[in-house]
Amino acid sequence: MFTVELPEPLQAEFVRTAHLLHNGDGLQQALIEAIELWLAQQHAQLAQAEAATNNQIFKTLRNELEHKYPNQWIVIAHGKFLGAANTLEELNELAPTANHRIVMQMGLARPREVELGWQMTFA
Repeated sequence: MFTVELPEPLQAEFVRTAHLLHNGDGLQQALIEAIELWLAQQHAQLAQAEAATNNQIFKTLRNELEHKYPNQWIVIAHGKFLGAANTLEELNELAPTANHRIVMQMGLARPREVELGWQMTFA
């Protein structure tokens, strides 16, 4: 449990809105929703930052990786090359906590990259 002091106008608006939208446990439910939303936004920002770093590392290492690991699967996460293997299963345990990782087979013709613009998370 923790205690937080909010600026009075923000607290008043929060309490008023929570009671309007939720029944008996309005404050608790609204606070849980607010924290979940904040965490989701922070995780998205972390993933975007990691993606930019990983993509830059891949661009830097791409030719070297294609030469050293033809037809092998590679993993880049946490801003560095983590390993290569003949199968995806061999790489399963690399970077389990990464918000973003690049996993791909080197040496194959790749389709044009497309940014989908959404991310799926599981609780």
